[in-house]
Amino acid sequence: MVSVTGSNGKTTTTTLIQLMLDYKRAQGHAYAAGNIGIPLSQVAQKVTDQDVMVTELSSFQLMGTTTVKPKIAVLTNIYEAHLDFHGSRANYVQAKMRIVQNQTADDYFVVNWDLPELRELSQQTKAQVVPFSRLGASQAGAYVEAGQLCFKGEAIMPVEEINIPGDHNVENALAALAGAKLMGQSNEAIIEVLTTFTGVKHRMQFVTEYQQRRFYNDSKATNMEATEVALKSFQQPIVLIAGGLDRGFTFEPLLPLLKAHVKAVILYGETKQLLAQTAKEAGIQVIEIVDHLTEAVPAAYAASAAGDVVLLSPACASWDQFKTFEERGDVYLDAVDKIIAE
Repeated sequence: MVSVTGSNGKTTTTTLIQLMLDYKRAQGHAYAAGNIGIPLSQVAQKVTDQDVMVTELSSFQLMGTTTVKPKIAVLTNIYEAHLDFHGSRANYVQAKMRIVQNQTADDYFVVNWDLPELRELSQQTKAQVVPFSRLGASQAGAYVEAGQLCFKGEAIMPVEEINIPGDHNVENALAALAGAKLMGQSNEAIIEVLTTFTGVKHRMQFVTEYQQRRFYNDSKATNMEATEVALKSFQQPIVLIAGGLDRGFTFEPLLPLLKAHVKAVILYGETKQLLAQTAKEAGIQVIEIVDHLTEAVPAAYAASAAGDVVLLSPACASWDQFKTFEERGDVYLDAVDKIIAE
């Protein structure tokens, strides 16, 4: 079993590892399970000793584990999350670190070396520590050097050829390739997956390119922090679709990124006026307000030009107009399809 936890990047990293380990696999299969949406208990009933389970584990799941013992444990990062449930950051961190509680010296702990806190936490494991570092803090595992993804002194592929954008996805790629290499997988498998993977659905998912516009679905961006990550991921001008449930926040933290990356905003939902005020303060010239996401998508296309990115990254929860962020993302995908069909 390869197990992945962390505040952000769990699902993408889990998916990447599963795809890498399943690529041209001679015997058995690599299965993804757990917090990714497929119950571990369901997969555990059919796996054999020829198979690998790549499991995404949340802090909630890890709190209840006593015997879990992954061959490879991956910790992507730790940020502030779920403190309303765990009660304190210390409790949250303790839950995450249960992923290594039963590991031995024959196992591996793949950990983000760019975060000093995680370097300290790595001292808690008996497993062999394998760091990954986008910033080149260590070359003992997976790292970036001279624009290349590397593993223990071996250059594997250029960073710029990773198909999913953003620094956060460079980190996810490093964590995944470390896991894959430790499982003995080939560079061919790693390169194939990282150059073709279009993203987990609703998480910075590349949808399509049409009329020289690239459409991305980031419906999972249910808070400002996630939208900040999305906006940092592109060099091209962005037409941003945003809005949703009003939780009483203002959107000032988005100001610098709106100024730097966004040429137009199309806004809907309960927060549309609040977001419009922030966009105005950012100096964005094109600010359009609509009632629903179905209207926002054609408006965004109309406001875009060749070379632009049309990005759904709402910065808000979906519950004002949708049951889930998945439903919201599916509406966006359908609206993009409709533009192409027409």
